[in-house]
Order: sequence, then structure tokens, then C-alpha cells
Amino acid sequence: MPQCAYLYCRRPLDSTVSSCPACGFPRDQAQLKDPRFVLGAMPIEGLPADLLDMHQIIPAFDGVLDLQLKVMEHFGIRRALLQSVPDQVPSLWGNRRLRELAASHGDRFWISQFADPRMKNADAALAQLADAGVRVIKLLPVLGFRPDDPACDAFWAAMQERGLVAMVHTGFITARHKEEEARAGVFLNSRYANPLFFDQPARKFPQLRIILCHLGGPTWYEEAAQMVTEHDNVWGDLSGFGVFALERLLKMGAAIDWSKVFWGNDSVPQAYGVNLRLFMNALRDNGREALAPGLLHDNGQRFADQFMT
Repeated sequence: MPQCAYLYCRRPLDSTVSSCPACGFPRDQAQLKDPRFVLGAMPIEGLPADLLDMHQIIPAFDGVLDLQLKVMEHFGIRRALLQSVPDQVPSLWGNRRLRELAASHGDRFWISQFADPRMKNADAALAQLADAGVRVIKLLPVLGFRPDDPACDAFWAAMQERGLVAMVHTGFITARHKEEEARAGVFLNSRYANPLFFDQPARKFPQLRIILCHLGGPTWYEEAAQMVTEHDNVWGDLSGFGVFALERLLKMGAAIDWSKVFWGNDSVPQAYGVNLRLFMNALRDNGREALAPGLLHDNGQRFADQFMT
């Protein structure tokens, strides 16, 4: 039986339908290039009037910013937190382009800047970013470092001292990146994406604010839920593979502090409707629609007010 082609859905699909009934992803993926299809999709029930996207990327294709802004307007997304990437990743906007975007559209976007605890002069680099008004640092342990390695302690201490937020990838790194990894000559390792690697840094540096991206995904969602609930300084987002974490945690009735979790798109602008449908389906299927305002707006707003201004 055919499956929905969307990475974060994969539901069984009747061969007669033109799009997935669960998420709306089209069988003919060329339709995603047509703004009329993207903006003309059926309304999504249960969405708050105002949304915040706490984890978004900007793919490097012509007209992407205009499309991003149009889709945000369409779904009532007031502001988005943009994730940066290493310079070796040309397919997404990185540090320089996001800084330029913040200068021109600071009312619509918060930005992160990519950093690595192993880089030279890390303390000076963090000081420069903080002085420039940056509040969120994007980190990828899957590049090959253990966050609880004592060699990283000076970096976490510098982050804590300057009030910077550590936004870190957790969960399996999708294998779709293999070709880009080969081109860059840098291969990722999902092993280092276990949220528990941040347990010790969260203890050593209690004023270091940590966001566990994807809430551990379908691999380490229980570990991520425990981290968010037990540590005052740890939050989580439900972007990307995080929808699977959401589904599993709701189904098992996990004890998690949902007030410290927020939603993100983490995909091309054309996928906003698809991801929001999957998110609302997960809440509705488990009778937890009441969580929607918090996860889609209130929790992110409270976090931003406290730590990103």
C-alpha cells in the first residue's frame, strides 16, 4: 500500500486520492511550488488566532523570503525564530544572511547564530554576538561533540554569563542529509543527539537556558520529556520529528510540563499547512486540543519575553 511521501507523516495512502487526508501533502509534489495551492488549502480547525513559530529554517531558493512572509500572514504566525547552520551548508541561510534579515525584518523574526564549543576564541565570539543583540545560539552536537564533555564547560559558562540561549538538536538526524554531508565532507552522528547529554550541563550551569529541539524525536522523546520536566532551565520544541514525540507522549499519557514546550515548523514555507495539520491531528486524536494555545503561542511568548529580549 502506498504511503504519504511527507517525511513527518508516512501514513498509508489510498492510491485514488490526490493528497494525504491526514496532512494534506499532495501526491503531485510539483503543486508545492504553486503559492495558490499552498495558500489555498483548507482551513485548519483549532488554531489560535496568533501563532509563534519557535523553530524555522530559511531554504536558499529564489523568492523564499517573500513566500515565508506570505505564508506567515496566511496562518497568523506573528513571529518566527530562525535556525542558523554551519557555513558548509549552502542549502539554508546561515549566520550572515540571518543577521541581514534581522536588520530588515526584526519585527517578524528572531534569529539564532550557529556556534560550536570546539571553535577557537569561542568566548570572544560569544561576547561579540551578545553585544550585537543575539540571544539564541544554535548548536549541533551531531557534528561530533559530547555536550557533557568537561572540555565544553568553559563554553557553557560563557553562554550562561552572557544570558545566551542554547538551542540544540536532539533526536535522530534524518538520513536524507547524506548527499549534503558527502559534499561538505562532514558526516553527522546521531549518537550525540540524546537529550541526556545535556543533563550534566543543565546541572552545572543552572542559569544556562537550553531548548531541546524536536523534543528527542521518535527516538528519545521520554528522555527529553524528563529533562524538560525536571530541569527548570530546560525547554523543548516540537518541530520536525517532534510531531512524533508529541504523538507518543500524548498516547502514553506522559508526565511532562507542557508549559515549557512550543511548536515549530522546521521545514520549507510550503510545509506550514502540512505540519500544522499533523500537529492538530495529534492533539485532537488524544483529546488534548486545550494544549494548542500554549504550544502554538503562549509558551513561546513567555519564553521570548523572559530570555530573548
